[in-house]
Amino acid sequence: MSKPTSEDRRRDFRKKVILARHGRTEWNDAGLFQGRTDIPLNEKGKDQAKRLARRLASWPVQAVYASPLTRALDTARAVAAPHALEPVVLKGLEEINFGIWEGLSVPYLAEQGALSDWEKDPLFNAPEDGESWEALSERVGQALETIQKDGFEHVVVVSHGGIMRVIYALLVGLSPHTVWRLRVHNCAMTGLEICEHETAIVFSNDDLHLRVSPEDASLPVW
Repeated sequence: MSKPTSEDRRRDFRKKVILARHGRTEWNDAGLFQGRTDIPLNEKGKDQAKRLARRLASWPVQAVYASPLTRALDTARAVAAPHALEPVVLKGLEEINFGIWEGLSVPYLAEQGALSDWEKDPLFNAPEDGESWEALSERVGQALETIQKDGFEHVVVVSHGGIMRVIYALLVGLSPHTVWRLRVHNCAMTGLEICEHETAIVFSNDDLHLRVSPEDASLPVW
């Protein structure tokens, strides 16, 4: 079977999706695993959400999807407001359940060797009392199915670093063993073009809106 051409991709174009991670929290600043623990945005995170919303205000957003966890939902509300929208909450977008790791620091887990084992092979090294890759992929896949069938062409999905990496694996075909090497900054954007034949990463981890003057509203989106 021949590889799809650029003309094929234009013809079967379905939608543009912007993935965004939530703004920062106190646990982010402390380097702690959050997972399902519902930690709210701190002041920096709230400012990041406002900057992301300003960046996306000129983009023709038709729907905003969000994890039910407060840090993601409040970020999504900021993004949705300029478009007179309310976020659609999808439970499948909740962050990974990290089990006994939640509340522990990244350096501590790295010293124990658990973090390295999990990143190298998440298929077989789930945290104790945490979520398996199989269960994680199933629920994120269900959320993606809802998003892909909504009939909209421009949508924003606000979730978590772990969930965004799972989406890369499911939609783009990246290996579960390599997605953890990708950088996913707080309130950074990744653009996906979803077509019938393939999904392409158009841009990744774009956080320019966090590194310029808050008043600069001229930044491009896509």
